[in-house]
Amino acid sequence: MKRRWLVALAALVAGGGVSAALLVLADPTRGAVDVYAASRDLPAGALLSTDGMQLKRVSIEGGSSQLFTVGEESRLSAMRAAHDIPSGQLIQRGDVTSETSVSDRRLVFVPVGQVPALSTGARVDLLLIAGTADHPTVVPFALGVEVQGAVSGGLVVAVPAKEAAAFVYAAATMHLAAVVAEPGAAYASEAPISSPEDAIAIASGR
Repeated sequence: MKRRWLVALAALVAGGGVSAALLVLADPTRGAVDVYAASRDLPAGALLSTDGMQLKRVSIEGGSSQLFTVGEESRLSAMRAAHDIPSGQLIQRGDVTSETSVSDRRLVFVPVGQVPALSTGARVDLLLIAGTADHPTVVPFALGVEVQGAVSGGLVVAVPAKEAAAFVYAAATMHLAAVVAEPGAAYASEAPISSPEDAIAIASGR
């Protein structure tokens, strides 16, 4: 009798374990992430202070790369609304700009060669191609520049007013290439390249 009771108990525990596993697998919240949303209406230019945003748990098809997730609060709180953001809206990377005041920003056209598809609010690293035909070099010119639009022949970028003249000069006299940063990517640290050996060493991770 005791043996039968033990067998029954083991079966019950095993059954419960299977049921629990099925419940976990069927849980629709699996894969959900905590992202930031506006906790109140944010007018264009408003600083995204901590009282202006809140966490929401969501599950979005296609991933959350365009959103700000847990751990990015300090970065987000240093930015401003690029346009009016209504209360409750999930904050996307294209909805915000750098801490530079909107009124201080200037839009500059920068001619560059072909660049991958990008959207407003994307960030690019502008690299200067210089040197001679025999000894070309590639060095960073400006990193993490905000893109306002891609047009024929180049990009329209938003920069602080004090930097506008430098970008205009570069646009008129320098050969620039743009490298698009993935959403959420860390600040770039491209190294200058001045020889085939440099390029091979950097590309191979040496």
